[in-house]
Amino acid sequence: MTNTFNKFLPLTLGVVTGFVGGIQASNILKKAERLTPQQILNNIKNSFQNETPVQDSWISVKTTRIRKFALTTDIYQGGISRFEDNQLVRYEFQADAKTGSILNLNRIDL
Repeated sequence: MTNTFNKFLPLTLGVVTGFVGGIQASNILKKAERLTPQQILNNIKNSFQNETPVQDSWISVKTTRIRKFALTTDIYQGGISRFEDNQLVRYEFQADAKTGSILNLNRIDL
């Protein structure tokens, strides 16, 4: 009986190691996926709505590649408008396509 156990021990360890490694690789690949433009826009809208309600918003569905110094990254461009002091104010933003973080935010004066 011990002889049979010793025969299948390396096979069993290999199968278990492969299974655990596959799960870990799957988790790493899921983290590397980009956020959708809608997810990014929802996050930004939620941040703005903490102060006042958002009237309108938009985001491009295609990424744009920008280069700043030695770094190149893909971004989404979008905009938000809301009322501040009874006047409609527009903002345009650039958000990182992978993380969704805002890289640039500009207030557009009408």
